[in-house]
Amino acid sequence: MAVAWLLTLLALGGVIAGVVMGNPRGLSNHLAAAGGGLLFGISLFWIVPEIAETSGRAIALLMAVGVSAMLALLDGALERVGHSARREVIGPLLIAAALHSLLDGWSVRALAARPVTEVAVPIGLALHKIPEGIALGWITRRSMSSHWKAGAAAIAAELFTLVGAFVQPAANESGAAKFGDWWTTTVLAIIAGSFLFLGFHAVLPHRRRAGIVAVFFATLLLVGSTGLLSR
Repeated sequence: MAVAWLLTLLALGGVIAGVVMGNPRGLSNHLAAAGGGLLFGISLFWIVPEIAETSGRAIALLMAVGVSAMLALLDGALERVGHSARREVIGPLLIAAALHSLLDGWSVRALAARPVTEVAVPIGLALHKIPEGIALGWITRRSMSSHWKAGAAAIAAELFTLVGAFVQPAANESGAAKFGDWWTTTVLAIIAGSFLFLGFHAVLPHRRRAGIVAVFFATLLLVGSTGLLSR
């Protein structure tokens, strides 16, 4: 839970910065690229191979890519309404942010006992949480009538990181007892797909900016090399 608390505090710091100062793009984009590269590499070189031990490599990759594609479609739909500052569109965005935070907290607890990922995942999520919080704070401020309301709404969404971390052990034990190995396989596929999505989401909008792309691939190479050398 300590890591989940740290991630939540980083996100809340980002929210406050986004509400008060706006959406500074330079540093936050590079942080997001570094986090995206780490999470993308963890997914490809650590989680997908672990899923493949149960389902086979092709099915493992297909499951992860399928989850990533569904998240991308959802994100695209929300992004089209997210550019509006109207109050009626902020609800779906906050719900999506809360679900995303829930998965962040769940992922930290689910991967805590695995070598490398117990360190790399929190780092990747931390680098992603800061710009996420900034963006969420900025969007809610544009959509609500006061700094206080915007901050409270964005903070509430980010606190679901703690909810995910808190419920994961009991939910995982219950699911594994009922569904066996396929429960673990499905949960890992959802985590792997979400990490692939975060990697794409961090770098794809900035694919013409050499510095951001270089940060992404440098962190991806670091995790990939570690994964290949350990096998």
